[in-house]
Amino acid sequence: MSNISKKKSQKIIDELSKYLGINKKEQNIFHLSHINENEIKLSLANSNTKETLEPWFIVDENDEVKIMLYVKTLADFFQHAQKIQQNNFELRLEKAIYQKFPIDFNDVWVVAMDEIKNQLSNGVKEFNIDLDKLVNNIHKQYPNLFLDIKQMLQKR
Repeated sequence: MSNISKKKSQKIIDELSKYLGINKKEQNIFHLSHINENEIKLSLANSNTKETLEPWFIVDENDEVKIMLYVKTLADFFQHAQKIQQNNFELRLEKAIYQKFPIDFNDVWVVAMDEIKNQLSNGVKEFNIDLDKLVNNIHKQYPNLFLDIKQMLQKR
C-alpha cells in the first residue's frame, strides 16, 4: 500500500477535515484497491480513533478521494439544504414584494403564495419561478395592494 501522506489526496482530506472540524487524529482514511472485476478491497490506511467517525475518506488507485457517510447523515444534509433553499426562496419573494411598496405586506404575500401554489400544481419547479415577474403581475392585477408612488409625487 502506498503512502498517501505525500499525495494530493492527503491535502484534499486535510482541507475537508479542517472545514468539517475534524483533526488529523480523527481522520478515518481507507485505501481502495481492485482485486478483480467483482471485488474491491478497502484497507484501513489511517485511523487513530477508537470510534468510527464520519466521514470515511476513501482514496482510490488513481489518488481520487471519495467520502462514505451514513445514510442518515446524507438525509440530514439534504433536509438542511432544502430548508436553506426554502428560506432563500422566501427571502427573494420578500425582497420582490418590498420593492413594489406594498400597503400591507401580508396581503401581497398571501396572493403571491396562492399564485406560487398554482404554478407548482401546474408542474413548474419552485426555482424556475421568476419572483420579480410574479410580483409585477400581482401589482398589475391588484394595484390597490400597493402604494402608487407616482400619484403620491403628483399630489405634492
